[in-house]
Amino acid sequence: MPHSRHHTESGFTSWIAILFAAAILAGSFFLFAEAQASEPSDTPDGLVRLSEIEDGALLLRTMEAGRYIPAPLVATSVEIDIAGPVVRATVTQRFENPSQAWVEGIYVFPLPDSSGVDRLRMMIGDRFIEGQIHERVEARRIYEEARDAGQRASLIEQERPNMFTTSVANIGPGETIIVQIEYQDVARMRDGRFEMRFPMGLTPRYIPQDGPLQLANFDGNLNSTAVPDAHRITPPLMLPDDEPMAGLRLPVDIEIRLDAGFALGNVASLYHATTVDRSRDGAAIVRLADGPVPANRDFVLTWTAAERAMPQAALFTEEWDGATYLLAQIIPPAELGDTAPRRDRETIFVIDNSGSMAGESMRQARDALVLALDRLSATDRFNVIRFDDTMETVFSEAVDATPDNVRVARRFVSGLQADGGTEMLPALRAALIDHRDDGPERVRQIVFLTDGAIGNETQLFDAIARGLGQSRLFTVGIGSAPNTHFMTRAARVGRGSFTHIGDVNEVTSRMGELFEALERPVMTDLDALFPSGSLAEIWPAPLPDLYYGEPVLLTARLDRPGGTFTVEGRLAGSQWTQTLPLSDARPASGVAALWARNRITGIEESRFQGVPSVDIDRAVLQTALDFSLVSRLTSLVAVDVTPARDVSDPLARREVPNMIPDGWDFRTVMETEPVERHAALDPDVLERIQAGTPPGQSVDEEDGLPLPQTATLSQLLMLAGALLMLFAGLGLVAGRRLA
Repeated sequence: MPHSRHHTESGFTSWIAILFAAAILAGSFFLFAEAQASEPSDTPDGLVRLSEIEDGALLLRTMEAGRYIPAPLVATSVEIDIAGPVVRATVTQRFENPSQAWVEGIYVFPLPDSSGVDRLRMMIGDRFIEGQIHERVEARRIYEEARDAGQRASLIEQERPNMFTTSVANIGPGETIIVQIEYQDVARMRDGRFEMRFPMGLTPRYIPQDGPLQLANFDGNLNSTAVPDAHRITPPLMLPDDEPMAGLRLPVDIEIRLDAGFALGNVASLYHATTVDRSRDGAAIVRLADGPVPANRDFVLTWTAAERAMPQAALFTEEWDGATYLLAQIIPPAELGDTAPRRDRETIFVIDNSGSMAGESMRQARDALVLALDRLSATDRFNVIRFDDTMETVFSEAVDATPDNVRVARRFVSGLQADGGTEMLPALRAALIDHRDDGPERVRQIVFLTDGAIGNETQLFDAIARGLGQSRLFTVGIGSAPNTHFMTRAARVGRGSFTHIGDVNEVTSRMGELFEALERPVMTDLDALFPSGSLAEIWPAPLPDLYYGEPVLLTARLDRPGGTFTVEGRLAGSQWTQTLPLSDARPASGVAALWARNRITGIEESRFQGVPSVDIDRAVLQTALDFSLVSRLTSLVAVDVTPARDVSDPLARREVPNMIPDGWDFRTVMETEPVERHAALDPDVLERIQAGTPPGQSVDEEDGLPLPQTATLSQLLMLAGALLMLFAGLGLVAGRRLA
């Protein structure tokens, strides 16, 4: 009897276990089916799977394995008109929303550091909406109110003189919105060759931290007293494995009409294949030979004059708002400097070997510096400083350029590898320390080789202005997309010049040009003299020193445009003078905008002479408003009055990732820097993705992203557990029966 009771109780327990397992199994199936049925193709959090993408898309990874965030696609077309040295460009950005959600697109992109952005248009269907200039805070308020009301709107803001942000609100599912930006610029001339640069690559900026130093975190939450706006200049990066759809890499198409004002000689694109069609009127049309190119390398066009066709002066004027604006480009004769004796010099070479220089850039920098060392004379003195997030000097101070010392420096430079962060300030300060005891007889020059991948430019400019003394600073921009804002302004504040090396094949020629400048006399004491009562303002003011092969380039506002003006300066102990009749000037549009842009630059740089910030801000704001220019304090905003999105529909914020500059060895950066990437997500999604690595997850060693170890769904785990319990229960019953 007790034995029979035991069998009955055991059987009852077994059946309870089976029923319990079956209930879990049924519930798991129900939950799994419900999740599958209720999950839309584009979920509210904006995450999608590759299988859900039917057309090409730009996707950002998240911590959830197999889930991506569709970013807006941006295709850019550029039309550039060049008349003499005056450049007028129209940049058309096509924002396409590939997702099924309403999106606000954010795109950080480069423009020339000297450009004056003065027009914004937004195209909705066949309608163009003209942008209006406002103080930056007011423009942002107008944009955000329109965005929140469901209206389409666009906003152009300046982050740095060579870095801008386009914001486009309320792009509907599958919709395209077109934004057009226009800017004014001027072509540069050196050694008889004109050059026009359209930047397309944006070098990620290193942000010095208040705590541990690191490359910009791309997490949208950077805190740095040195760079208060760090979160605005560190857009997400498009890594190669983040581009599962081939061909969608921020394509850019370019067409240029070149009317130089003289018979053209050689016309060439330095880094992109182009076609050049010359017309009978002497102009040329330049196009990309193979269609759109990726936005990861600056486009540089150069042109020269046919033999004996180069004018020695070019004058352009524009009548605007009751005043006459003048652009003058004057070429001093080079032969005045040929007979001057060479002065002994002390040259401090500073080379950037941080992680952003890895790959082609490091090779270019090493080759350039070795070439410079070989060019030293036995009577020169020199030293070499290298920096990443540490600093090292070859010698404790400058030494004679003996064969043994040069050999030591060459060996040091040849062994440099790119690694670590870009802590530029300590190296710059060390280079500015002047230990000379032989007075001004020995020229002191600092040659700074870097890609300029930093965000604390203002700190560096201030250090140069405070510590320059009798030294002169020459910047050498390395790589496919250097920070030209830093390079050009550092050289201007340092009273030197800027040289760009964009390809390893240019090292010899470009360093040769630089040493022509270093070894020849400088034209100083430059001044422009106008008839009494005719000149209102001239910029830059004062005119900078000139180095070999550089022209005098100035803009002026005139009250009375008649008569002549004279440019004079001193070169190799001789006085140089050139007088030009203003009646020779040709009319040209955009000269007023160039003058205003130069005025803003000059006002901004007056902070290094101790001008109070409040006075600088007041003058910059008024100039920018008067000439409708985007600046640090003003923005252009365009709003469509017709609402497009129902305010009850959610709006997702999406940043467009930037491409890695061509030649970057990004894996080196990833391995040496604590890099994170952000996708400009909605706050709840951002919090979930950035919450850390939960238990059961690991950090992917290859790309540094926290990713789950597997893609198994939790519902499947529940189902598997229920099945195991069911089989266990059945096994228990079978065992009891056999017993």
